Amino acid sequence: MILNCPKCERESLVNAPHGASRCNACGGMFVPSSKLHELLESGAPDLDRGGSKAHDDQGGQCPSDKSIMARAAIQVAGEPAPVHLERCNSCRGVWFDGGEWSLLAAKHLLEHIDEFWSAEWRASQRHALEHEQYQRRLEETFGAELLGQIRSLAGALRHHPRRSQALALLREESSTAAG
Repeated sequence: MILNCPKCERESLVNAPHGASRCNACGGMFVPSSKLHELLESGAPDLDRGGSKAHDDQGGQCPSDKSIMARAAIQVAGEPAPVHLERCNSCRGVWFDGGEWSLLAAKHLLEHIDEFWSAEWRASQRHALEHEQYQRRLEETFGAELLGQIRSLAGALRHHPRRSQALALLREESSTAAG
């Protein structure tokens, strides 16, 4: 059976090591669900040759059964944009765009691959992204040095027995300094 690339659409996939199939045009890789855990256990370092991220924003049809694949956005620390994986809802095969297997393996995220499409995972990803954006806004607003001082002071006051009085003094001192 000839499998077509879900991203390039007209390119045929070729056999890759460990039961995966690869698109030579975009570098993407389809891993049948029956091989996924076997590949995870082996580490399969030779699977991913990298490739283009040009198709990461588009979904596709499963190469195996032509079903529309469900997408999951995975926020990877240090990456500017999330990685989007696609999984077939019927055969459970997973599509990795070029470079995604290596990136996720390097960050030990492949260990959680079964969770990526759950509501809990999506909620935790959304929460982590919102927290990161909030922290970035705080740093832009106050600057790194002042934000560090504020956090240090907050830590010192957190369990202080006269916390309320210290906060009142801080408010008074900051308004006096401005006026």
